[in-house]
Amino acid sequence: MWPVASSAKDDWLPITPEELALKDNPASPGSSAMILYREMHTDDVKSFETHYYRIKIFTEEGKKYGDIQVHYWKGRGQVKDLKARVVQPNGTAVEFTGVVYDKVVAKYRDVRYMAKTFTLPDVQVGGIIEYQYRLQFDSMRLYDTRWTIQRELAIRRARLSIRPYSGGLTSLRWVMYHMPPGKKLEAQADDTYLLELENVPAFTEEKYMPPEDWLKMRIEFFYSSGLPLGPDFFWRRVVTEMNEGVDKFVDKRKELEREVAQVVLPGDTPETKLRKLYARAQQIENLSFQRAKSGEEEKREKRKDNKNVQDVLKNGYGSGFDINLLFLGLARAAGLEANLAFLSARSQYVFSPELFSAAQLNSNVVAVKLGGQTLFLDPATRFCPYNLLPWEESGVKGIRVAAQGDLYVKSPDPVSAGAVEERTAALRLDAEGNLEGSVTVAFAGQEALRRRLDALDEDDAGRKKMIEDEVKGWFPSAAQVDITRVTAWEGTEEPLTVEFTLHAPGFAVPTGRRLLLPLGIFQSQQQHPFQHAQRVHAIYFRHPYQEVDRVTIELPEGYRIESLPATRDKPADLGRYRIAAQNQPGQVQVERLLVISGFYFEKAYYSLLRSFYDEVKKGDESQAVLTVGEASGAK
Repeated sequence: MWPVASSAKDDWLPITPEELALKDNPASPGSSAMILYREMHTDDVKSFETHYYRIKIFTEEGKKYGDIQVHYWKGRGQVKDLKARVVQPNGTAVEFTGVVYDKVVAKYRDVRYMAKTFTLPDVQVGGIIEYQYRLQFDSMRLYDTRWTIQRELAIRRARLSIRPYSGGLTSLRWVMYHMPPGKKLEAQADDTYLLELENVPAFTEEKYMPPEDWLKMRIEFFYSSGLPLGPDFFWRRVVTEMNEGVDKFVDKRKELEREVAQVVLPGDTPETKLRKLYARAQQIENLSFQRAKSGEEEKREKRKDNKNVQDVLKNGYGSGFDINLLFLGLARAAGLEANLAFLSARSQYVFSPELFSAAQLNSNVVAVKLGGQTLFLDPATRFCPYNLLPWEESGVKGIRVAAQGDLYVKSPDPVSAGAVEERTAALRLDAEGNLEGSVTVAFAGQEALRRRLDALDEDDAGRKKMIEDEVKGWFPSAAQVDITRVTAWEGTEEPLTVEFTLHAPGFAVPTGRRLLLPLGIFQSQQQHPFQHAQRVHAIYFRHPYQEVDRVTIELPEGYRIESLPATRDKPADLGRYRIAAQNQPGQVQVERLLVISGFYFEKAYYSLLRSFYDEVKKGDESQAVLTVGEASGAK
């Protein structure tokens, strides 16, 4: 039997001499630390969750785990009964009495992911740290629960239990992912379910891997009423319920037709109509993309809730969901076949039909039939261009809200042409190797959308600094960048354009009578993304993309081109890389193209992807050789 701490108010569990004497993780020698014991209990009857962690420190690096973060969603739960202690290698225990801080870890629209943070003092190699707490939830709501079992550290022993809510006609169900063979929850005499695990391996993090929760051992719990006869039966029932609400909200045919008549012309093609209606929907003030406001601010504004599309038009504001429903109604009023689709945004979820929980459908778009194809459109995302989905809504599955027709849908995969970064530079090089001149960068599609959304809460100074910091990262630390103009921050269809001047001292390297000039002007600080020979996880980019560079560099007076690298042109199934330099009178012109055509690659493709980026790195580091003397042709 393992010791059990049933709630955060219990005394600390006894520490054994064997735990104090442990010097390393036998299953993974060289570990900096490991979780000796983890306990979690979810109580859906009393709406709380308790957590208990015991961590052994093996090395100096492992002492960093004395910096604790306890995460929670603001507005959904509160952290209670938080306590911690440090146990020294000799067994002496010291309770934590320091200050606990609140920190915003992440925010999306009006949602805040928070953390209680604190640092345990005098953490020593060979010692143990422990902490426990209770998350108290709203007792009037019943939440679906996710147990994410794997952690950054290996877990020696884990005990996880859940007491389900038993009121009404609902019953607790669950789906297990990536669990060890044979492991399952066992029903207990006290109406709880228990899972006990040993030697859970640490989760391996890698650059450009899918979201962690896709990959970790986890269990998804959900409540279901009745006895669904399979996924199709369950999701058809969900669609029926959703469809009733959607139809009720958009059931203002005359008002919608009147609005359509003001926006479109009789001779407009169906696509022209759809574009105009999309633009009209985006004119509505989008409340989902505003900073969170205090209760006093909301009281002063006195905004009324929208009960239907007529209210959205009258009030001129709405949530993102309201805006998509308005667009849906406008499209239908214009004679187009349109339906709402709920998707699982791949920033968090992969849609699993066997998981009977609508909570995984955390995003919505409008699917419109046009010219024999279905367009997936999302005017509810601020700054999102027509016929482009935010990256997390692209290439994902979900359900279609319609009384008849296909139940499941999949949004189109993103393409590289939908995320383009184009840089044009006119530069001058002097005899000391200093490079200076003007640069214009145009971010289009996903590249523009991401930056606009990232800067949403920034003022003009904050936006300028955000762009300036990004651009400075392209060049050596001594380089000076001065942003002279940024246009179309509030745009949708047009690129976000940045203009700046550059002064990069010592960019070309003098060697006697020669200068060695790297051709990858914007890539000098870029690291190889896949340096390791082995890979654990699949390769995952947010979206395919293109980088297009056109650079003209005036040569120093008295210098000519002695040699230029051969053109590299590497087309491949996963993309294309091309870099070419041309000798022009008194200057060198460099054109570079990098295209990544996919966003998800199985691990089996890692060696191909790695070798592709090897070529990219070699090409970007290739050099033009300049020498003193009269100009002449160079190959």
